[in-house]
Order: sequence, then structure tokens, then C-alpha cells
Amino acid sequence: MNLFRYTYAWFASCFTALLLCFIALYAMGIRTSLIDQTQQQLRTQISLLQYRLESSAKQPDYQLLLQQLPPVSPRGETRLHVLATDQQYSTASLERQPQTHSQLLRRLWSPLTLQQTLLGNSTQAVSLTVSVSPAALMPIFWQQVFPGALLGAASYLVAMLITFIALRRKLHPLSQLAQHSATAKHALPAVNANSHEAQAWLTMITHFNQQLEDIFRRQALDASKLKTQAYQDKVSGLGNRHYFINQLDAWLDNPQQAGLILLKSTLLDEIYQQYGFVTGDNFTRQLADEFNSNIVHTQVSLSRLSYDEFAVLLPNISSDKLKQIGQAMLEVHQQQEKAHRGDTSDSVFLGLLLIEQASSASHVLGQLDNILAQATRNPGQPLQLADNQHQVPSFGKQQWKSLLLEAIESNTVAYQYQPVINELQQQYHYEVFSSLKAKQAQYNANQFLGAIEDVGAGVLLDKHVIAHHINILNADPAKGPFAINLTTNSITDPAFNRWLDQALTRNQHLSERLHFDIPEACFIRTPDACSLLCSLIRFHKFRFGVDGYGRYFKSLAYLDEFRPDYAKVDYSYTHQLNDELKKQLLSSICRTAHSLNIMTIATRVETETQLERLSDLFVSGFQGFFTEQKLKEQRIGKGHSALLH
Repeated sequence: MNLFRYTYAWFASCFTALLLCFIALYAMGIRTSLIDQTQQQLRTQISLLQYRLESSAKQPDYQLLLQQLPPVSPRGETRLHVLATDQQYSTASLERQPQTHSQLLRRLWSPLTLQQTLLGNSTQAVSLTVSVSPAALMPIFWQQVFPGALLGAASYLVAMLITFIALRRKLHPLSQLAQHSATAKHALPAVNANSHEAQAWLTMITHFNQQLEDIFRRQALDASKLKTQAYQDKVSGLGNRHYFINQLDAWLDNPQQAGLILLKSTLLDEIYQQYGFVTGDNFTRQLADEFNSNIVHTQVSLSRLSYDEFAVLLPNISSDKLKQIGQAMLEVHQQQEKAHRGDTSDSVFLGLLLIEQASSASHVLGQLDNILAQATRNPGQPLQLADNQHQVPSFGKQQWKSLLLEAIESNTVAYQYQPVINELQQQYHYEVFSSLKAKQAQYNANQFLGAIEDVGAGVLLDKHVIAHHINILNADPAKGPFAINLTTNSITDPAFNRWLDQALTRNQHLSERLHFDIPEACFIRTPDACSLLCSLIRFHKFRFGVDGYGRYFKSLAYLDEFRPDYAKVDYSYTHQLNDELKKQLLSSICRTAHSLNIMTIATRVETETQLERLSDLFVSGFQGFFTEQKLKEQRIGKGHSALLH
């Protein structure tokens, strides 16, 4: 619209200047014509008077002679001075205009006066002066100018209307293209290129977008390659030992209830020795694929620690669920062994550890090694579980669900808010963290989320949290924006999509104040369901982002498909920034998002030094203890300023 407005304004200015020039030239022509006509009348008046004087045989009656002359129109005045007797006679068509008008008009019109001496060699010699006041010509001037000016104005309006329609038609494609940014969240609009200019612009932008897509694909590929080289086991396609320890360190910085599994397969060593590396690698790859397919849990980290050991980190898990996953891995190994050599043997052992607090990664891995050693010493029970859950609630899945339903019914779900700020230290949104209360104890989402998702109750939690914060935003325009984490249950539930569609339709005015965090696993594992949800959110002009960005060994190309507004980088990349490898990986994945104009947010930012280091690595948003303190200081500063004023 700016392109059309500016172009139309330019044409309007040109047409207005042409109209004014036309009126000015037309008025000057009328003025010149009026002057010529009036001067001709004055000459005729003098000639007629001279003829009558010459034809008169006796002394004429000068007053009568003047009255018999035809009047000079309009407002002409004739003055006669008899030189012999010094007598003066005068006659005027009409009275003169007031002096104030004549002074103003003299600036535009010169007085029209002719003076001539008649019969200069006789006793009847007279001096004749004929004049017309400038004001006398104005009525006729305006009468003649008005039709032409009216015609010019009408032509001007018609020209402006035709120009408006023509420009609207011609520049509409260009306006569409001008509004479309090469880094926009949406695809290039359908444009009817009805002019050479629009076609040229369309070709240029299409080429530019293709170049950007090529750059993004190369960056995504480079990031994937770098991440693969650093963190992926080449044979199995799973994370390597470095990746597992990195994930474990990130979890230990903020430990909640989690489960660890360490699996050892003596069969792998046997296959490598008997059949060689090719067969051994193929069996390892197939075994890893089956493990990956049969472990159903959110935020799972599956790694190959050595050629015959696999480790799994499972945050937010109960002991029963941990046993189920361990048993599933045991059965997968037995099935693959049977398919390979026709029978099974005591060739697989699993150590399971349920923990909530830990001192270090080495300590945890030491515990796992001890548990695995117990399993290898007892082939009759190849799966051994140990725990230190003295602080872990002994709730089952249904108990967690009941606790959630009670909290929803009584509206006692508790909330904490952590701010996200941008590189200018301005607030972007507050992430919402939910918790439940039971018997004077409070449980964070990390402790119960896995259990309620296992029983499909995540939708109930999401609906309650969204509805509660919509009410808060409607009640107080100063609140927000809020970012609400969605569970995998909600993302894959069509009924939730219908409910959310209705909620967002009724609250369209909150589009800038309500955001949604979607786990990266959903973009990768359930892209169809995720696409429907993201399209719904985008249709109502709300915002959404990726939670745990960069966690999985998959291509980052999903960013180009979904175009989220922001991406919260997985904490395993943003802690221990002294590690040069982590810095390179973080810079690579953030640069990939940055090329699509996606805001990258680092979580658990604790110090200003950490924030400064992250700022140099294409990170443009920050969340954690430091951001909370920064906003508190800003509010205190504003409060002091208000008191001073």
C-alpha cells in the first residue's frame, strides 16, 4: 500500500501543478483579451468624438456631446477639457469602486487610459481623456474564467479517477511484493504479474528466496554435519558417549526425577569376532533402530557408550515406566538375537537407576556400572533396578491423574513465571511453569508430566493452563505476554485443536500476548499433527516456538517448513561455554535459525558473563535467573524514579 500511496501522491501532485498552470495561463489569456477589447473601445470613443467635433459648424454643447457618446463598457469614464475656456466635462458609466479595491487590483491590472488633444489648431481644441478602472473589468474577467476553470477542475478529477484505477490495477502486484519480506513467516503470495515491472519484481524476489533457501539448506546441513561429527555414533546413528555425558551434565545442573538405563550386549562382541565388522555394524545399526522405535517417552536421550553398551536417559519417569522400558529393550535384544541365530542366550544385561539428585556424571555412571555388574552376576535376572528415591513421591500414574483433576476442579494449580528478554534487555514473554500441591507438598511439572502424559491427561492440564491465562490477560491488559508449554497429548489430539481454535477465535485480541512452546520432538516425530496445530495458531496470528531446539539428531530443515517465531535452545548446548566444541555447535544451530529470522533463546542464563558470551553466538534471547534479577532491578529503578518525580 505504501508503493501505491506514494505513486498516486506523485501523480496527484503533477496533475495539481498542471491544473494550476492551466488555470493561470487561461486567466492570463482572458486578461489580455479583455485589455485589448477595452483599449479598442477607448480608441473608438476618441475617434467618434473627434468626428463629431470636426463636423460641428458652431460651438458645440460639450456636455450634451459627451452624453450622446456610447458608454465605454463597463465603468468607463470620459473627461473633456476645453483648452480655450478651461472648462471641464466628464461622464462615467458607473461609479468608481472604493479606493481600497483599486489599490489591491492595481497590483494585478494596470489602469487603462487614453489621452488625446483634438482640433489642436482651432479655438475648439479640447483634451480628451478616456479611462477604465481595473475593478471595472473584474466581473467580466471572472465570468469568462469560471467556465474554463470549471472544465479544468472536472478534467482534473476525471484524470485523477482514471489514474487511481489504472495505478490500483498496475501496482497491486507490486504492492503485494513490496509488502512481502524475503524473511517472512509465510510463502510468497500468489501474484498476477500484469506488468513488466511486476514480472521483474516477482522474478527477482523468487530468485532471492531461492538463494535464501539454498543458504539455509547449506547452513542446516553444516549444522547437522557438525553435530553428527561431535555427538553421533557413526555405526548406530545414536548419540555417542560425549553426547550422553553432555545430556547428563545438563540434567544434573537442574536435577528432577529421572531414570537411567545401561544395557550391555555380549552378543555384539561375539558377532564382530565371528562375522567381521560389516555384519557387526549392520546388526548394531538394526538393534539401535529397534531400540529407538520401542522406547516411547518424551525427551529421551539414547546413546551408544561403547561398541557393546547402550545408555538411556529418561527425565520425568516413574519406576514402573522405567521397568517397562527396560523390559522392552530386553525383549528387542532377544528378538534380534533370535532372528540372527535362531535362539537366545544370556547375552544381554541391563542396569536401571532411578534418581532425583546426583553429585556428578561420574558418580551416576559409577552407580550404573555397579548395578550392571550385579545383573551380569545373576543371569537369571538380567534386569536390575536400584534407586535413591527417598525424596521421590510414590504416586502411580492414576494417582497423579487424580491429583491433577482435583487441582483443576478446585483451581489450585500453582504457577511460576520466568521472563525471557531480548538482546536489548527488553521483555519478550514470561514462560509459565505449572505445579501441583498435595499434602503440604508441591510437585513441579518435571515430576508428574511423564506420568500424566502416559495416561493421556496432558490435554486436561493444557486446557486449564490456557483458559486460566486467557482470563488473566483479559482482566489485566498490563499482564503478559505468556508462553505456555504444550504436551505431546495435546499436539496429537484433534479434539484439542478444535477447542483451541474456538478459544483463539474468541480471544483474537490477545494474539500479541499469548505464545505456545512446542517440543522439538513433536516437529520431528509427529510432523502432520504438528503442522495442523501450527497452522491453526498462525491463522489466528498468535506466536509459537520450539522448545529444546537442537536436541535430536535430525535435520533442522523443519524450521523452514514450520517457521516458528522463536526457538529455545536445548540447555546441553548453552552450559559450559568454555568448551570450544559446544560453542561451535551452538553458533551453528543458532545461525541456521537466525537465517530464517527466528529468535533463538538460551535458557538457564545465570550470570552476565554467560549472557555476554551467548550474545556473540547468534543468541538473541535469554531466560534464567539473571533475566529475573535484571527485570526486578529495572522495576525497582522505575519505582524510585516515580517516587522522585
